[in-house]
Amino acid sequence: TSLSLHQQIQNYLPSVEMLIKNLSPNPANPVYLVEFCSTRLLLDCPLDFGPLLRCCPRHPLLVGEASHQPAAEVEGKAWPGDSARPDGLPFKTVEGVELLDAPPCVSMPFSTKHCPVVWSTVDAVLISSHHAILGVPYLTGCTDFAGRIFATEPSIEFGRQILEDLANSVDQLPHCGKLEDVVKRLREAGHPLADQAENWMPVFTAAQVQSAFDSVQRVSFNQRVQLLNDLLLTPVSSGFCIGGCNWLIESDFHRMAYMSASSQWTCHPLPMSWQALVGCDLLLFNGACLLPGQTPDRSVEDICSALVTVLSQGGSALFPCRPCGVLFDLLESISNHLDAKGMRRYPMYLVSARAKNSLSFADICGEWLSAERQKRLYTADVPFGHAEMLQQNQLQQFSSLGSDFGRQCSQPCIVFATDPCLRLGEAVHLAAAWGRDRANALFLTDPQFADVQTLAPFQPLAMPVHRFTMDMRMQPSQAADVLSLLRCGRLVMPEAYRRLDCHGGCPVSYSQYLSVMQFPLDSSDQLLELSPALARTVRPVRVGDRQLALLEGEVTMGRSGRRRLEPLSEAAKSSGSTGGAVGFGSGSELKPLLAAVESSQTAKPLLTGQLRPEELVRQLRARNFPGAKHELAEDGSWSIFLEVGHQEALITGSAGATHVYCDDEKIRLVVRESLLACLVLV
Repeated sequence: TSLSLHQQIQNYLPSVEMLIKNLSPNPANPVYLVEFCSTRLLLDCPLDFGPLLRCCPRHPLLVGEASHQPAAEVEGKAWPGDSARPDGLPFKTVEGVELLDAPPCVSMPFSTKHCPVVWSTVDAVLISSHHAILGVPYLTGCTDFAGRIFATEPSIEFGRQILEDLANSVDQLPHCGKLEDVVKRLREAGHPLADQAENWMPVFTAAQVQSAFDSVQRVSFNQRVQLLNDLLLTPVSSGFCIGGCNWLIESDFHRMAYMSASSQWTCHPLPMSWQALVGCDLLLFNGACLLPGQTPDRSVEDICSALVTVLSQGGSALFPCRPCGVLFDLLESISNHLDAKGMRRYPMYLVSARAKNSLSFADICGEWLSAERQKRLYTADVPFGHAEMLQQNQLQQFSSLGSDFGRQCSQPCIVFATDPCLRLGEAVHLAAAWGRDRANALFLTDPQFADVQTLAPFQPLAMPVHRFTMDMRMQPSQAADVLSLLRCGRLVMPEAYRRLDCHGGCPVSYSQYLSVMQFPLDSSDQLLELSPALARTVRPVRVGDRQLALLEGEVTMGRSGRRRLEPLSEAAKSSGSTGGAVGFGSGSELKPLLAAVESSQTAKPLLTGQLRPEELVRQLRARNFPGAKHELAEDGSWSIFLEVGHQEALITGSAGATHVYCDDEKIRLVVRESLLACLVLV
């Protein structure tokens, strides 16, 4: 038996499915490769700073002119410790901890050796925040990736400043060898670290960062971007940071959403927008906090309370941080708290090569900020409090720990200095110099660098260490509430989220590192183009109360990349292929050829055309109704009154309907013939 057109299409089109591969072993640093509608998307591209934490801390200031505090004892080296191990491997032992004596290096969250990705086949990269864009220079500079990269303007600018700040810290260091030589020595010695070191990369220069970020395409919230195969990408606010976004990915019939780090806390970014994500077929969720209990509000309160104690005892406070993100909230919160306590006399210093650029850019990000911050712009004010602090000299900026800082630094004080990993930047020197004084204090707020490994090279530390992590992501209870509102068809989240119980009642699947998950999507609906040649052969019919169109055709691939319905080829005709039936109107769907349509006894003709009362009167008069005439009403409706002997008939019409009122069968048949004469039979 021959195949119906519906069967042809089902055989021609493979089942629609989505493939998701988890490329990151760290759920706090997510990376996913998604294949959706023949398009490959990389979701986020962060950096892994794990290799940097294995290295010795480095800072060019080896003497005490940069600070009123004593300098770290360095013995003429970049950092204290043994000069070399007996086996010649590039390690130094610092307080019993082995650290690599290697140039600063980073890596991608996934190992390119154990997780091969054909980068030339990746069509686009979707960036969710400035944390998730830091790996872009390595993606564009170290692979054959040639696709498009999409990110909001704040994500691009703040990401650029973080990387340039990192590059500036490396530029200030004396030459410390080549990373390739270190990896070679580890490999030759068969060291267990050699396998990981194969994927380490040196810190890029500022020029390389600038070149890579110039190729990133800027997008705005709720802007719809069309990608290959008519895939639509829409970024919506995540509330996590300035410019932070979640992504809605839509095809003609399916919707997927990627919900990365998201926040519901009241702070400076535009609030999270979740309405656009409701009802997605699949939601890839990675927006919850893995350290529940320590909320940002509570962390700020604890920081301010501990800070008052430190300053009251004559000590100084050091905050290793990046020049953006939660820094904006910390500056305001601490300033307001000190004002309330009558301690405004204690100065605050921001030491970073890109601090000035970061604060200035934050002040012009009006459209990306909360409604409260935007109102300040309408009153010719600045959205953040740091501008007023700078004017009143309560906050001072320095590009480095140079002579200006040494002359102007007044202690006790509060210093925000790069970098939170405590391996590069000004915070390295200050942590070593102030660490021997119990009056001072170190505040760790970055959730990525708040563990024992971060402080290992500085032990023993006399000054107390306060770990008040500022993780702005949703708590599990908040995530569960949001997910219950989204009502997605399938929820996918990292395996580490299993213990959080934040699925919100949705069907959930847990992804593991390097696992590939397949999710079939409903393929009953497919978008097909109807060629003009085939459209001319359509035969409309009515079956019961349904309007259908008979056609005979076959499925081909059109030039636009969409599948098309074309007239049957000679080969198809000789094979005896049958036609199909297509329903008219919105919600049209392709159906198998109905047996009822094949029978002429059940198929009724269709009438088309516009019924004009003048033409109907003319047809009635031609059929022995000389007195027929029509009357028009103000609303556009009309009526025709007929009288034959003692029998009467009334015909009324409007734009949407025609009614015939008649008791005599002979008159009714004449009216029917007149109506048919006014329309076209198909």
